[in-house]
Amino acid sequence: MLTVAGAVLIVLAALCTAGCTATSPADTVIPPDAANATEFKERIDAVISQERYAYATWGMMARDTSTGEVLLSMNGNRLFTPGSTTKVFTVSTALDVLGPDYRFRTPVYRVGDDLVLVASGDLAMGGRAGPNGTLAFTNEDHGDARAFGDCLLVGADPLAGLESLAEQVAAAGITAADDVIVDDRLFCETQMMSEGLVTPIVVNDNLIDVTIVPGREGEPATVDWRPRSSAYTVENSVVTGAPGSAPAVAIPAYTGQAVIEVTGTVPANAGPVNLTSNVEVPAAFARSLFIDALENAGVAVLAPTGGENPSGRLPDEYGSAKVAELVSLPFSEYAKVTLKVSQNLYANCLLGIIAAHEGYDTVEAGLFVEEAFLEEIGVNPDTLLLADGEGSIVNRISPLAATDLAAYMAGTEVYAPLSDALPVLGVDGTLAGNAGPGDPGYGVIRAKTGTSASGDQQGRVFLYTRGLLGYMTTAKGTPVTFAIYVNNIAGLASMDDVQGVVNDVNDVAVLIYEYL
Repeated sequence: MLTVAGAVLIVLAALCTAGCTATSPADTVIPPDAANATEFKERIDAVISQERYAYATWGMMARDTSTGEVLLSMNGNRLFTPGSTTKVFTVSTALDVLGPDYRFRTPVYRVGDDLVLVASGDLAMGGRAGPNGTLAFTNEDHGDARAFGDCLLVGADPLAGLESLAEQVAAAGITAADDVIVDDRLFCETQMMSEGLVTPIVVNDNLIDVTIVPGREGEPATVDWRPRSSAYTVENSVVTGAPGSAPAVAIPAYTGQAVIEVTGTVPANAGPVNLTSNVEVPAAFARSLFIDALENAGVAVLAPTGGENPSGRLPDEYGSAKVAELVSLPFSEYAKVTLKVSQNLYANCLLGIIAAHEGYDTVEAGLFVEEAFLEEIGVNPDTLLLADGEGSIVNRISPLAATDLAAYMAGTEVYAPLSDALPVLGVDGTLAGNAGPGDPGYGVIRAKTGTSASGDQQGRVFLYTRGLLGYMTTAKGTPVTFAIYVNNIAGLASMDDVQGVVNDVNDVAVLIYEYL
């Protein structure tokens, strides 16, 4: 029996029955005392050795945040598909590069007879502004509406920032302009990552929200949308179906600046359904919305609202003709939206933003900035592979790398904003519905979730990953940094089975809370 710092060291060979092998002394648990060591091992084993994990692989690591001591490790050096836990790496780098108090400044210049809005990378543009200096979000945010078939919209006006800029332009004495141009050259190319275009100009998360309200059976449903623009219209062909029938609404995945056609049925007894359509050309979308805002503020624009963004007329530099400026809330609020609701667009755009801050002009350069930061703080580059900001299935991260990063961040001045930005078990974000008051770990486990899945022709679900990365103070008062991953769960019959995996990963986190 080997005693380490007054605790019993147990090698978990039996714990590796679900596709892993305890081949290293690192695959160990250091429980807090001899009395509960066996119980701790048995309870974790009961979770990970279930039949659904017969072909899956588990990895986990927990460390004492104050000392760095490894309290739990299983396949800690192996590379896992991390899902959206990758966003912790993205946001940590952005907090280091920009700082939590950084504010985006989006100016408008008068250039000849044109007005030019220069995109700064502000991912909200005043559109999520909530009470008390916060950015609003919901636990079922509209960025996931297409994945889950519905969402909850924030109450904030998505056009608040553009309206503020337009009012400032009018207050500067400008009554007319020939055209409006959006300068989106902060990083030089707009590219696709996940379902969103990575771009320095973002209004309403570059989504058009469509709300469908059923009427009486057989009658047309009512459709509303936001943000409103004179550059596009919505055609409603949705019919109210029988009570209890399955909703089947179709909306374009991407839309340009003409007509959005909404078709299908919604059951008569259903509540409002919120769906989204992705904006096809963000600069043209923002331009049309800004023209509308200007005209509402009393500034006439001769050019039509629709059409292309005339970027060919942009100057090489701007002088002193600034006529308006939108100053954002602190970056710490953007970190919250990115992590709490797992906002893919924000995470990917952050790569371009940190690259621009460091003097580069491509999104890819943001990955170099991130890799340099990780190497500087001691994360071994061989223990991870980062391909984007959001956490697509191309990425690979080991529990060792994940806890290396998180443990380092816990000792920095930006730990508080990072920790505050993480979902809290049972309270908010992607962990909101996973525990209730009185449950172990409720309100004290803070962790970024990560989930990637796909389906086959038979309707089965393949789960590439479910993961958690974050912090907790355990029931015994130990500050813990932890990462948990399970990869490659095949043959799941339904989303209820996926929820079972989610619950199992949460259960492992709760066991860490209860025993360490």
